[in-house]
Amino acid sequence: MLRQIHSPVLLANVADAPASAFVVLFTCDAIARALLISLLPLQVYAQLGDAQLVSMVYFSVALLGLGATLTVPVILHRISRRWILTAGAVAQMSSAALFALGGGRWLVAGLALQALAVAMLDVVINLYLLDHVPRRELTVFEPRRLLFAGSAFAAGPWLGVFLHRHVVEWFPYLVAGLAMLALLTFFWAMRLTDNPGLQPATAPPPNPMRYMRRFASQPRLVLSWLLALGRNGWWVMNFMCVPIYVTSAGYGSEVGGAMVSLGLAPMLLVRVWGRIGQKIGARTLLTFAYSMTAAFSFLAAAAAAAGATLVGMALLCMAAFSATIIDGAGNVPFLRAVHHYERSEMTSVFMTFRHVGALCVPGVLMLVLMVMPLPSVFAVGGAISLTAAALSRFLPRGM
Repeated sequence: MLRQIHSPVLLANVADAPASAFVVLFTCDAIARALLISLLPLQVYAQLGDAQLVSMVYFSVALLGLGATLTVPVILHRISRRWILTAGAVAQMSSAALFALGGGRWLVAGLALQALAVAMLDVVINLYLLDHVPRRELTVFEPRRLLFAGSAFAAGPWLGVFLHRHVVEWFPYLVAGLAMLALLTFFWAMRLTDNPGLQPATAPPPNPMRYMRRFASQPRLVLSWLLALGRNGWWVMNFMCVPIYVTSAGYGSEVGGAMVSLGLAPMLLVRVWGRIGQKIGARTLLTFAYSMTAAFSFLAAAAAAAGATLVGMALLCMAAFSATIIDGAGNVPFLRAVHHYERSEMTSVFMTFRHVGALCVPGVLMLVLMVMPLPSVFAVGGAISLTAAALSRFLPRGM
């Protein structure tokens, strides 16, 4: 069972600093991403006019992100983590500037730069988290982090589209850049120390294939990665395809953004899901949540294929509601399984779930859309969730 452990949160050189310091970092990052998460697919769709081509663009960008994530530990062997985080934040701000320029070339360049930024930020922030928040406190920290990040994602998808259409086209990109600037400023104000074992070194950098093999040799780490991939894969499908589906059905782009925001709004209940997870166990919680997400996704695909657009939209919201329950466990299966002496390498491999999901899902959708209509993508999301539900049964009973 997930147990709530009331142990102090100690930061290396910030006296009595609460875990809320890390919540601020994750929230700023979430704001920067959430504002653009519905707007960017719509902008790419407006430029290309084809959902299959949109999938192709995201597939190509994800290849870059995956390679960057696996390269971060090699860079960490030479450069301090604080400078990698700084570079990631600057890259994220630069990508927002490219998006603001408009045009197909700038959009693709911005997406590529954003993929590099996400790779650096994800790995490094999670490494700092593992160093400075006690392992048994993570079951309490994760729902709290997801609550604040979820608030950003609940409002951001609609707000980004609204600001783009009704204020100034470049304004959401400015706000996203300012959120990342706030993250960078707050990070340097925290003055976190680096783990001495992760300082720059003069020895040859580690071989990425070696720590990938080490990760693959640990079943609990592999299981946590597959579950995270299932969760992320469904959301990739949702963020990319729901706004396009709504727009292609004749509704405005704001409705598409509002649909994503509405689906993410239940993430505000993540602490409730977390408490339920502590009582019934992560295995039961994840099995139930993934199963419900799969069921509603399949029903949404059937309704959309039958031309019942409003019914399909309602079912997609129910599927998203079920998917937010998954975040009651968050990344706890990984955080509880990783050994402290190999956090850098294993965290880097684990965080590839984002980029593998961003790579595989658009790739699969691209192939599916070659032979089937748009509503079929929701069935793909259902299949992803159903597979994750089956895998959840392999989690330890005591988790």
